[in-house]
Amino acid sequence: MGVSVYYTCERTNSLSHEEQQQVNAIINQYNDNFELKEIGETFCVYERVDSEPTIIFEGSTKLPFSDDFEDMLTALFHWLSCLTEIRRVIPEGEWRVHLDDIDAIWDEEDGWQMPMNEQL
Repeated sequence: MGVSVYYTCERTNSLSHEEQQQVNAIINQYNDNFELKEIGETFCVYERVDSEPTIIFEGSTKLPFSDDFEDMLTALFHWLSCLTEIRRVIPEGEWRVHLDDIDAIWDEEDGWQMPMNEQL
């Protein structure tokens, strides 16, 4: 059974061309530098559908299923860093990032963090 990171950003106006280029560059950089490609998924963004015009960014990425718990944590922190950079490109909007049913917390200084009192 796998665990995934889910992410969504909603706002009334679409991504600008510049925002989309910056987001694509961030995703490409993080996918290229992902050390666990053999056992984990790369970052995935869903195709936009016109029926959901306020959702401007959405996706999910499955974390590696491994006997080594550190692999899952390494991947989680890698993708949270990626999402932190993306959110800094798209600061306007209502964001939700969660690991299955555990919501990540946004910190202006440190970016996306998992709550300390939750069991992963």
